[in-house]
Amino acid sequence: MKASIIITNYNYSKYIARCLRSCFNQHLDKKDYEVIFVDDNSTDNSLEIASQFLHEKNFQIIKNKKNLGVSGSANQGIIASKAEYVVRVDSDDYISNEFLSFLIFYLNDNKSVFCVSCDYSYIDDDGKNYERLKYDEKPISCGVMYRKNKLIQLGMYNIEYRHREEEELRSRLGPLYNIHNLGISLYRYRIHGSNKTTQLDNMKLFKEKIFSNLNIDNKKEGKLGLLDFPVVVIPARLGSVRLKEKNIQLYRGKPLIYWAIDAAKKSKYIKKIYVSSESKKIQDLALSFGAEIIIRPKFLSEPNVYKMDVIAQAVNEIKKFRRPTIVTSVQANSPEITSKIIDDSIDQLLHYNLNEVMSVDFNLNQNGAIRTMKYNSVFDKNLSTHFGVIKSDIIDIHTDEDLKKLNEKK
Repeated sequence: MKASIIITNYNYSKYIARCLRSCFNQHLDKKDYEVIFVDDNSTDNSLEIASQFLHEKNFQIIKNKKNLGVSGSANQGIIASKAEYVVRVDSDDYISNEFLSFLIFYLNDNKSVFCVSCDYSYIDDDGKNYERLKYDEKPISCGVMYRKNKLIQLGMYNIEYRHREEEELRSRLGPLYNIHNLGISLYRYRIHGSNKTTQLDNMKLFKEKIFSNLNIDNKKEGKLGLLDFPVVVIPARLGSVRLKEKNIQLYRGKPLIYWAIDAAKKSKYIKKIYVSSESKKIQDLALSFGAEIIIRPKFLSEPNVYKMDVIAQAVNEIKKFRRPTIVTSVQANSPEITSKIIDDSIDQLLHYNLNEVMSVDFNLNQNGAIRTMKYNSVFDKNLSTHFGVIKSDIIDIHTDEDLKKLNEKK
C-alpha cells in the first residue's frame, strides 16, 4: 500500500462528509491507499457521520478514549498506517481528486526526498474558493506527505504541543524538513467561524480581545524568580525584497540591528540576547555588539517565512543550553524599540499573569516590533486568549522611504 490519509477530527461534524468524499474520490486504485479517521473524543455526532462511510474497504475509524490533541491524534493514525507514505488532512478541509497521485508520484520518483507538499486554496464555509496560496510561502499544518518509517524514526509529532505541532516538527528536523513543493493547488483549506488557525481569524480575535484584556480584573502580582531565564530573540535575515540588506542599513551611524541589541542589553530583565541569522555578516556584527548567535537553517531564511517558525527554531536551540521561561521577540528593523518597551512588556506579562504581550499601533493593529511570551506560548498555534498589548508609533524599516520618514521624525 502506497499512502495513508490521516484525518484528525474534533467536533467538525458539519464538514466531515465533504472531507471523506474527497478522500474516497481519488484518481487512484483503492487498494493503493487507505483513509484513517481519528476522532479525538468528539462531543458532537462526528462518529455517526464518519460511520456512514464504513462500507469503504480502505477505511478505518480510531476513537480516542480521551482528548489527545492534534499531535496525539495524528500519531495514532501514523502508528496505525499500513502504507509507505502518510499525509494529514483536517476534517474541515478537503482535497482534489489528483491529490494523492501527484504527491505519491513525486516521492516515488525522488527517493532522497523526505516530504512533499502542494499549494492550496482558501475556501469559505460554503466551499467557495477565494484565494490561492503557495505552501512554501505560507505553510499550513496539513497536506504534507511524509515517508512514514522515517517520520516514526524521527519521533513523529511532539505530544507536548497540542498546537503548532507542524512548526515544532520543522524546527526539530531542521534542514531535513526541507519541503519539496509542487506548484499545483490540490488542497482546500477552509476558513470558518470556529477555525482559529488562520491569520484572518487571528486578527479578528486579536482586536476583539484587546479591550477586554486592557481591563483585566484578575490582576496577579508577579515577579521574576531566581530560576527564571528571560531572553530576547532577534530574527535578522540578510536578504530583503524591498530594501537590500535591510537589517544592517545605517541609522544614526550604526546598523539597524545594533539598536535592537542595545535596547535588550539595557533591559533590567533580559539575561541573554540571541540573533537568529543565516548570514555570516550579520552574525559577526551581532557578536561584536554583544549578542549570541543562532544559526538559522536555509529553509527558514527564505522570503515570507512565518516569523514564529524562526522564533520556535531559535528557542529549541536555546533550550539545549537552558530552557527560557520568557521569550521576547524583537524586530531588528525597528530601531525605535527601547529597553523600557521591552521591560514594560515583561512587567505586564508578570503583573497580569498573561501568556503573551504584543505591540500594536494606535489603531490597535498588531505590528511585529515586539512580542513577549511565556515559553509554551512560543509553540502555541492559536492566538492566546489571555494577552496584553503595548501601544507605540514605532516605525518599521522596509524601504528607503521608511528610513527617510524615521530620520524626519527625529
